[in-house]
Amino acid sequence: MNGKTIKKWCFNSVKALSEKKEAARLNTVINNAISKSTEVLPELTQAQTNEIRAFWEKYGFRDFSMQWHRFYYGKTGQLRPDFIPHPLFFNQIKPAMNNVTHGAVWSDKSYLDYFLRGIPTVQCVLRNVNGRFLDSQFRLVQQQEAEEILNGYESLVVKPSMDTNTGKGVMLLHRPYSIKSILDRHHSNFVVQLPLRQHPIMGKLNESSVNTIRVNSVLFDTEAHVMSSFVKVGQAGAFADNNGHDRYFIGIRENGTFMDYAIDHSFNKYSLIPSGYQFAGQYVPNYDRVCQIVEQAHRQIAHFGFAFWDICIQENGTPAIVEMNLKNPDSMVPQVATGPFFGRYTEQVLEYICSK
Repeated sequence: MNGKTIKKWCFNSVKALSEKKEAARLNTVINNAISKSTEVLPELTQAQTNEIRAFWEKYGFRDFSMQWHRFYYGKTGQLRPDFIPHPLFFNQIKPAMNNVTHGAVWSDKSYLDYFLRGIPTVQCVLRNVNGRFLDSQFRLVQQQEAEEILNGYESLVVKPSMDTNTGKGVMLLHRPYSIKSILDRHHSNFVVQLPLRQHPIMGKLNESSVNTIRVNSVLFDTEAHVMSSFVKVGQAGAFADNNGHDRYFIGIRENGTFMDYAIDHSFNKYSLIPSGYQFAGQYVPNYDRVCQIVEQAHRQIAHFGFAFWDICIQENGTPAIVEMNLKNPDSMVPQVATGPFFGRYTEQVLEYICSK
């Protein structure tokens, strides 16, 4: 073999090994989720299995565990072939739809308002990128000036700008500020933003956290569409809505009303949440505008066929994008909370993938 052939063979071998390890990890994920379930999940009949297999084989997908459909059937009460097994989603659908090498860059919170021109986003007053400070206009500033900028505000939120999850490192600070103490905690790659004041209805879900809406969207040619959405309800007493395991997710119907149940971190269902707010059937404030903003924003990031957005409904009802997740999207919570991941766009997505 020549050098080029050897290089290609090595790349394909590493890729295959990586996918095999990932598939094994994801099978462990579903088996753990089933074992933690508080109810006995139904077994699938041979006829049901055949129906699911026939649906996916139309689009060339054959190698996946039926445990995924069994899990979603048990959790939602819906036996739908178009529920997406996460190994297919992560290893095949995601790479076909999204430019995965760009995900980390475009998800960097420091550049949220740079990439999304004309879109309402959370207001950033200072950002640290690779150890360098930039102001709200992306102008490089020295550390002393950075501290002066911060001390012009009474309260601010500091959070990591890259590789964030579960609310780790999110802090609410008050004047006076010390850049040195912030650097001691975060080192580099963080953003400093104005605190968000949420709509009273969203606050009823949990008053201590800003409870954001996770919106999932898909992009076809020149049109973007919202596929599904759910609210992330923070743990009681927590500042961030994605911090801790005692938090909840509530699906949102297409008409903008809350579904009748919430799920927790282990996918168990509840008709009530700790705050006591009777959410079932209530309208999400300004949900139509949320969908408009997401679709407008998605049309600006053509590298990504689908995207996840976190939206805050501010006190005056105006939605603002808090972050976009393009690197490690999850398909399990959305499907238990709202139904099949791509919803009514499933077959259109699969046909597109087949064409690629």
